[in-house]
Amino acid sequence: MAEDQVFQQDLDQEMPDFHKLIWMQLLFREAPERPSPQAVQDALAERFGEVDTVSTGGIYSYAVRRFPVEYNNGTVPAQVLMGEPAPFSQDKLDAFQRSQLWDLEDKDSFLAQFHYGMLLSDFMASGLPYKERCQLLTGWLETALALFPTAIGVWVPSSGKLLEREKVLNNPLKGEDRFLWFGVNVRFFNIQDSDDMVMDTLGMYAIGLPDVQLHFHGLDPNAAVNYLYNIASYLYDNDAPVKSGETIDGVDPSGTIRQDIQWTCQYEKALIQPPREVMDICPGPYAAGRRNPGGKKGKKF
Repeated sequence: MAEDQVFQQDLDQEMPDFHKLIWMQLLFREAPERPSPQAVQDALAERFGEVDTVSTGGIYSYAVRRFPVEYNNGTVPAQVLMGEPAPFSQDKLDAFQRSQLWDLEDKDSFLAQFHYGMLLSDFMASGLPYKERCQLLTGWLETALALFPTAIGVWVPSSGKLLEREKVLNNPLKGEDRFLWFGVNVRFFNIQDSDDMVMDTLGMYAIGLPDVQLHFHGLDPNAAVNYLYNIASYLYDNDAPVKSGETIDGVDPSGTIRQDIQWTCQYEKALIQPPREVMDICPGPYAAGRRNPGGKKGKKF
């Protein structure tokens, strides 16, 4: 991993820790034509079972009965939304965001081909258990890609992840974990004028879970990538059971996760924007910055 751009942290940036709506954007070379509202409903019903059409105006919206949400005034099904195709500006992704597009060999050329986008999101789904919400989002994205064969890219702002169509559809994760493939990114930053590095996940915060952060030196960043994805998957699968001061398994110099290596976790504000709570992991001999050496035996993954 390498990135030679220099960025100044934006300490005034604000972003909620939890997203009421999670947006995804299909990207196209040319303006697509939306299928009929009925065709979209039929595709959703094939995926989810009973689906009701709520709106067929500028925004298509559908209530998915499989995912009921309890509110003070009663229970209503969560919805999914589809916007109208609209021109896509390359400026939507600034240099900071582009620096973290690790899934593409030539990110600028890939982005330059897109001139139209179409927004997808959930709606009234934030009250769902997070895994059910992620099932809804994953199924909606995959359904939409099947409806739009000319969509060749997917941009997910909450994770800062840009993926080729085939990579989304060839998701290697199974079941509830499939959301992590596009909904969570691992970012990498060198700290200027030092040997320190920061790596973190981005996207867990949007569904109400903590992102993970590693501030370190002397550890292979490629090993750290796999480690952070494993930690994120563990937190996702188990509803973030690790508490401040507890420990989790660390890695050896080869990047192998080992139960006899225990690293202490602490919840704190993220070092890198956007502002959010993260589970910071103190990586033993690789730790950078000031750390609290205390800790107690905790969870494994």
